[in-house]
Amino acid sequence: MPANWYLPSYATATLTVGVARGEIRHFGVPIAAEAGDIIGSATEPLAIGVKNVGSLAGVISLRIRDLDGTTIWTDSITLAIDEYDYVYPKPAYPMPARDLRLRTEAYHDTVVDSYMDKTVTLIAKVDTKTTLTLEPTSIEPGGTYHYKGKLTRIDTGAGLGGMDIIARRYEFGVWNDVGGGTTDSGGSYDISVTAPLDVVEVLCEAAFP
Repeated sequence: MPANWYLPSYATATLTVGVARGEIRHFGVPIAAEAGDIIGSATEPLAIGVKNVGSLAGVISLRIRDLDGTTIWTDSITLAIDEYDYVYPKPAYPMPARDLRLRTEAYHDTVVDSYMDKTVTLIAKVDTKTTLTLEPTSIEPGGTYHYKGKLTRIDTGAGLGGMDIIARRYEFGVWNDVGGGTTDSGGSYDISVTAPLDVVEVLCEAAFP
């Protein structure tokens, strides 16, 4: 049919010029955690501080991503222009058996306006070995003797420096703390202790921690 046979028609739509744009100013996460610990629990939430640096008041979308996994939390916050406020995410995300690299993003549509990265370091428990030698092995009542030994890692054998060692004696059916010291850079320790005042044979222990 000829074009002039068709009647005119129209369509309208509203264009919003301006956008609420979020700028991440703070991202609070735990410094470290053990595998299986809950990151962002109901009692210990995470924290995101965000400011609207856009040209309109409005909703700012937020999310947290495990950079080695998936998105673990999404939400939004409504802010006036230049307003700054916090949200407290509770993703209840189990700590993996690795360092957890987290990124929080403020975005609109498919555009990421700003982000901040934080890492939760994995706490890996390491078995240790403590050795003990008494010097001397026999002494007069009330004399001074020494707990000497070394604290090492089981996996590598390396000495652990700067660690507290507790000197104990088994007396009257219980372990009593009788002294303490700190290992040197190579993991060795030397703790000076006063012997019991009575003639007796006692069991001694060096304990970490």
